[in-house]
Amino acid sequence: MSRRYFRSSLLIIASIAALAGSPTQAAPPEKKEAEPIVITSNRMEAEKLGDKVTFSGKVALKKEGMTLTSDLMIVFYDPGTKNIREIEARGNVVVRKEGRVALANMATYSLREEKIVLTGGARIIEKENQLGGEKIILFMRDDRSIVEGGKVLLYQDKHDKPPDTKTRK
Repeated sequence: MSRRYFRSSLLIIASIAALAGSPTQAAPPEKKEAEPIVITSNRMEAEKLGDKVTFSGKVALKKEGMTLTSDLMIVFYDPGTKNIREIEARGNVVVRKEGRVALANMATYSLREEKIVLTGGARIIEKENQLGGEKIILFMRDDRSIVEGGKVLLYQDKHDKPPDTKTRK
């Protein structure tokens, strides 16, 4: 592991830990504590410390059984609370969760709503089946998705095909 890669990993973990330790309102008792977000990359650049952090080179985000990888990732913080508001991933975006793989050119991850919006060649692959569209919205909390302007490719066993109903005259 290179020093730069290791430092980038430590910096994001440290910044998330610092934000998590800041005073906030008490959480409702039924809500479980969220797992931290861990981002690793070859390079990290902070702008206006606490407003925006850009990760580049083999970027990987891991959170609660989900992995999001891309060429570039930008983390936007809420100016008031300094909590992560949104994460934008660009280039070769891959989202993996529970046997499903989603691919796109760009993704926007809204942490508050726990949803990822995929655009640019967006598609989901599960086994041999594929969903593709102009825009795919993944709702991480509910484990559901919405495909807009797309198509579905479902593969079935050849033995399950309905008989040919065309007749020749």
